[in-house]
Amino acid sequence: MKFRNITITPKLPSFNINKLSHAVKQFRTNTAWGLDIGGHALKAVKIMQTPNGLFVEDMDIIEYPVIPLGVNFMQSQYISEAVHAFLSKHHIKKTDNILVSIPGHLILSRFTTIPPVDDKQLKDVINYEVKQQIPFDSKDIVWDYYLLTERTPGMESLETGLFASKRISLDNILTNIGPLKPKLTTLQVSPLAIYNFTLFDRQVCDPTIIINIEAENTDLIIVDGMHFWIRSIPLFSVDADFVKEIQRSIEYYMSLSKETVHFKTILLMGHGFKDSHNINFITDNFKYEVKVLKTLNNLKLSDKVNPAYFNESLIDLGVALGLAIQGVGLGQVKTNLLPQELIKAVKISRKKPYAIAVLGCLALSLVIQYCGSRIQINDINNSNNYHLKVLQNINELEKKYKNTESLAQTSKSALNLVSSIDSSRFFWIEALDKLLSLIPNNISITSIQSSWMDADAVKKEVAAKQTSQGFFQAKKPGTSVKPDTYKKILFMGIKGESRDPGISFIEEHILKPIQNLTLFDQKVPAFKNVEIVPGSCRQIEFKESKDGCISFEIRWIVKIQDEIQAETKSLPSILGTPTSSVKS
Repeated sequence: MKFRNITITPKLPSFNINKLSHAVKQFRTNTAWGLDIGGHALKAVKIMQTPNGLFVEDMDIIEYPVIPLGVNFMQSQYISEAVHAFLSKHHIKKTDNILVSIPGHLILSRFTTIPPVDDKQLKDVINYEVKQQIPFDSKDIVWDYYLLTERTPGMESLETGLFASKRISLDNILTNIGPLKPKLTTLQVSPLAIYNFTLFDRQVCDPTIIINIEAENTDLIIVDGMHFWIRSIPLFSVDADFVKEIQRSIEYYMSLSKETVHFKTILLMGHGFKDSHNINFITDNFKYEVKVLKTLNNLKLSDKVNPAYFNESLIDLGVALGLAIQGVGLGQVKTNLLPQELIKAVKISRKKPYAIAVLGCLALSLVIQYCGSRIQINDINNSNNYHLKVLQNINELEKKYKNTESLAQTSKSALNLVSSIDSSRFFWIEALDKLLSLIPNNISITSIQSSWMDADAVKKEVAAKQTSQGFFQAKKPGTSVKPDTYKKILFMGIKGESRDPGISFIEEHILKPIQNLTLFDQKVPAFKNVEIVPGSCRQIEFKESKDGCISFEIRWIVKIQDEIQAETKSLPSILGTPTSSVKS
């Protein structure tokens, strides 16, 4: 039978693929597993979203020996064995979302501001900011971001949180949880998972300090309305040093805030606070109201879960609960550090069953339409005029179909930002923290100074002192930087007094450590031209006693990023050298 002898009515039933796809998705159960892989146990929670609220459907804690410090955390065989044990005990459905935590000490976080650009420019601006703020090559990291403020007309800037991890660290995680990879949808930072949990379940409004102690580190999360700030602290023993570090972090956050912050509550969770002595120590050393995670507010327990066992374990489940909440789409922060190639693979595998269902329904609809048209053919007038009208309609439909096949490409807008972005402010807490940790007990620091100088002025100073070997010494060959790239040079210095009267003691215990000091896990020293200021070393005697001390002043220049990168590239590569962890 030839095509021209078949007449199709133009009034066939319409078919909407989007509506059918949506209808198919409605049959899915919205469930998610949150897996918190820590230094002593795998903690898992399953959450189901229903019309009656969010229910904890299942949970488990698989303990293993504490992974010793210095051992590559995510390469331990204990974790691999725990994952296999988890899969053997629990049935994971194809529709279940699986989210796994990344320990806080493997993350580098930065909080900054960017111009209020539109959506087309946003990704490019964020990408530029990452290159400025994260001290690693973009090829070696996986990053994501979160806007802490919404764009409104007339606003001057957007507050943004940047979160990154080294690819090698993520590869270690993914290798050790291999059986979970085909179903893994998200890798989320542990502190952000805790933030999602507390925001959903506790509905935190007032400024709150959250402390989560695990076997490998402590996560500090400061919640201030819809703003937050996180830090991973490499301490897990609750003592005077621990309290001091928490207080320093709180003071630092308050110094960043534009408005005065009045904290009222400290929320404690994590394995470390199963010990009541640690809770009492925090209570005695802080003036805020101390609360411990013991009950749920907005989450409900399913009948399948043992309430006694769950309540006993709840203090350990903050991260896992936050992951699962994000997995059902109710997390405030939806960042994901799963590499893009794996995200795409998971999406494709998830869409296959629904694509088959949609195509099946479409085929059925077409069969029904075809049968209906065949019935109508017997009653259609065979006049030539009608044939022409039908063919005309077919041609018009053909044209519309071809038009829908061509997709317009949107061009990226160019960016002319950058000159005003300050990337140095996050340098200070790292530099001062490490500088102060170098100082021996018998040395007192009386002042810390810093100043910016014009590069041109420094060049003139160097030219005037070409024969000297002092503070303004010229660069050595091989460390040059492109001229006129940097207009400012940062100078730093410290003044102090040493109870050991020998200058050699100052050189050995202050000068040399500063010369070798590295920042942000970089492999080369961060400072150059470190020297004792000539004439600054003087004996000081006290009238009350025969004891005395010697005063001193040390100055240096902070290296620019290009110098650090150039020196790092010149280092010989050593096979098998372990990569240091990222710390926030």
